[in-house]
Amino acid sequence: MELDKRGKNAPSPTASCSRPAFSMSAIVKKPRHVFLFFVFFLAFLPAFTFASPFTMISAGDPALEDLRFLAIQSGKSLLSLTPPLSRDEALLILQDIGADNLSPAGEAAYNRVMEALNPKPLYSNGFLSVDAHIQAGVEARVRTNPGIPWTQNVKDSPPLLELPVNVYAADKAQLFIASMLGRSRSYFNEAGVYVGSNIPTDAGQIDVSMPLRAFFAIGGAWWNFEIGRDRLSYGLGRSGNMAVSDTPDYYDMARFSVFSSTIKYSLMVSQMPLVIEPIMGAAVDDVLTRTTQRHLYVHMLDFRLFKSVSFGFTEGMMVGDSPLELRFLNPLAIFHSFAAWRDYDSWGKDSERSDMVGSLFSLDVNWAVLPSLVAYGQFALNEWSTPYELEHWPDAQAPNATGFLAGLEYARDIAGWGASFYVEYMYADPYFSILSTPFASYIWMRRISDSEPLRYTWIGHPAGRDAILYMAGARFSKENLGFCLNAAFTRKGQRTLQWDWEMGKKANAEKTPSGIPENTLTLAIGSNWKPFRWLKISAQVGGSFVFDYGHTSGAQEHGFDAMISVQFTY
Repeated sequence: MELDKRGKNAPSPTASCSRPAFSMSAIVKKPRHVFLFFVFFLAFLPAFTFASPFTMISAGDPALEDLRFLAIQSGKSLLSLTPPLSRDEALLILQDIGADNLSPAGEAAYNRVMEALNPKPLYSNGFLSVDAHIQAGVEARVRTNPGIPWTQNVKDSPPLLELPVNVYAADKAQLFIASMLGRSRSYFNEAGVYVGSNIPTDAGQIDVSMPLRAFFAIGGAWWNFEIGRDRLSYGLGRSGNMAVSDTPDYYDMARFSVFSSTIKYSLMVSQMPLVIEPIMGAAVDDVLTRTTQRHLYVHMLDFRLFKSVSFGFTEGMMVGDSPLELRFLNPLAIFHSFAAWRDYDSWGKDSERSDMVGSLFSLDVNWAVLPSLVAYGQFALNEWSTPYELEHWPDAQAPNATGFLAGLEYARDIAGWGASFYVEYMYADPYFSILSTPFASYIWMRRISDSEPLRYTWIGHPAGRDAILYMAGARFSKENLGFCLNAAFTRKGQRTLQWDWEMGKKANAEKTPSGIPENTLTLAIGSNWKPFRWLKISAQVGGSFVFDYGHTSGAQEHGFDAMISVQFTY
């Protein structure tokens, strides 16, 4: 072995080959090396080309409607329709359906989905792509009776200005932010308002919770992960879904999914701040009234048999006054502790039962009866008292809290129009989604501004508890034109969003609809037209007829409303 000039062992040729000529530490120490490294990286970056960017399709995206139409027309059940869906999951659905032997309407729907899954960014160097648009929307509404809700959901009102920005990292990751300027949706429902628009008339009406959608997502051919703020919906319900629905304005959440063509597992956790105000009921002196330590945990397992029948099992928990807990992220309920409610101090001083933990279970079924016809159903459960418990401890039993939904949908091509016709039924017990404390109840809320009351909605079906809903509707689409018709009859009991928990014989004996039901018949027709890629015009007219209005026998009210919206995209 040779010695160097300092008398130390000189490295052998083998040793010198095993050592890199440069290291990252050397690069960092010398700014010139840093500059040269990035020049080298950017010069060769275009060599890394990919088929298309990684994208997520969220609830409310028109591509989901096309996927649903394609699946029903093909006579195959959807493994799961629990958006957001990643690009790879949507492609798996399309691959299962196939591009051959599609009807003209089916082919048009297939092409629209492929277009949504293959965006054309404004800038791309092969690895990194950036896409941004400016969207402006003006909406005007008018109604004849401000005491009756709009037939068009105020949640669907577009912002005045929006800047959606997508940053794609190859076909593996997506960063999405939709900055916006818009009016709070709750102002549409102010008492005495006959005319409304999405244009804020003063600073206090601006929705300062924006952006309503902003997330980072990453995934591959069999998995995806998303964290941020987005819209969620678990199920095929047209009127809404029983467990997790697109009723809230958004969910602050993290979710993970693994999937194949026959099985899918999903995990979601959402942080849901809680502020108890008069609408939540109960006396709140000297007890906890405001906390951000409230989380919804949901696990869902979907599987499909014979490509015609799909089942989905959902298990969830709402945990109040507690930080994020790892045990509830475990995919098996036995590790959560069935008696987790014992681990938390009860709420209030005099309540016989005031748990901080509320449970949720649901079963979804989707059956492709034959090509173009699908039957689907959902059953959800919070509480169940057995006949034995009711017989031996009637005064200490919680009321049953169950709900279910059933529907039929027929979809086919009619003279080149994609047409679907559906009927749906929904039922919810008087105490469904309301549990022994506001902390454990399945209610979502957010504060718009200090001068405005909280915005409350259900996490599940928008009709909420103590309700029976019958609905029928139809949708038609061809090229850039679409129409929809909808009729619904709702029987609503006297139980509302207000937290009013009860126990014992009286609560257990209560049936839906409770008290004097308010009966509402709603009819609506809507349309949308895209004469150009950058312009969309939507309109709707509807009417509501209410019998036993305000739960008062013989009282009747009726009202009509209209909406028009013009949206520009550049």
